[in-house]
Amino acid sequence: MGMYSPDAPEPRNYAQETRDTLQTQIDLAPDKFAAEVSDEYGRPAYAQLDLRVLREVMMGKDGQPGLLELYEQDIMPRLGQAEANARRVAREADIQDVEDLGVRATEAFRAANPEQAALMSELNRQAMSDLEAGASLPPDLAREMEQQVRSAQASRGMGFGMADVGQEALVKGLQAEQLQRRRQAFAQQIAGMNAATAQDPFMAILGRPGLSAGQAGMIAGQGQGFNPGNVFNPESAYAGSLYANNYAGQLNANIAGANNMSALGGAALGAGGDIIGAGMMSSAMKAAPPPPGCWVAREVYGNDNPKWMMFRRWLFNIGPAWLRKLYMKHGERFAEWLSKNEWLKPVIRKFMDSKINSLQSV
Repeated sequence: MGMYSPDAPEPRNYAQETRDTLQTQIDLAPDKFAAEVSDEYGRPAYAQLDLRVLREVMMGKDGQPGLLELYEQDIMPRLGQAEANARRVAREADIQDVEDLGVRATEAFRAANPEQAALMSELNRQAMSDLEAGASLPPDLAREMEQQVRSAQASRGMGFGMADVGQEALVKGLQAEQLQRRRQAFAQQIAGMNAATAQDPFMAILGRPGLSAGQAGMIAGQGQGFNPGNVFNPESAYAGSLYANNYAGQLNANIAGANNMSALGGAALGAGGDIIGAGMMSSAMKAAPPPPGCWVAREVYGNDNPKWMMFRRWLFNIGPAWLRKLYMKHGERFAEWLSKNEWLKPVIRKFMDSKINSLQSV
């Protein structure tokens, strides 16, 4: 690159950066591991601290109750009572809604299908009538059973003794019991049909069935993981950021250096022009008498040094008016005194040099 152009840093080397990062992690791994296993300030120490804090939070300390005591004696009883009250209020409201609207909902459901409603009503009436009859045999069925038993006994030359009467009663009793069971089975079947074809008022009004299956409780367990993750990571985000910052810093430094070189080059060119101009003026001054107002500067720099002309230019073009007035009034006498007191010239020369240098920025 040129003298006034910034030099680009060396290109970043991914393989080298990854290798250096991994090697650094390997080199520091023993120290890092030793620090983490330290009982004084490593993971065990923090584990003990966490356990102590947990114990104090849960069990309490110095008379201050912990969370367990607060939950057991204060929080949980109040929460339980509040929840029970809320459930009671909700249930009472649900029951009240069903009481107010249940009959209307059932009637509306039956009115939507009157044929089915009439059929179910008749079946319910028959089932109820059979259940009320219990184990009694209808008269026709009772006479039929008597005739069957007596005919069977008469065909065997019997039918007139006490045993025959008992046999008849036994047969009629067994038939009555079977009839009662059939009646009960029929009633159960009709009840099932009622449940299948009727509208649940709880579902219709509350949006949930009146009877629900029990739900098993679920216990959520919380596990603690001890996986430390990746021990080594050559593509470390921190390392990558560090490399990028170093690259940017080097580039900025190169740019700043180039800017400084450009500024110095410009200043040198400007100073060279001033010196050349001053040299030309010096040659002219040797042939002409010096202008007024240059006594002190000529005494400090000498008549052959063009700097006294540069200071004169600053004084009459840029310098403050009070200094120019003072210089013109007392400058000649001060220059005669300065010629006899050489020790003060370096101080005055330093002041004049600073004003000459300020011309470079104008």
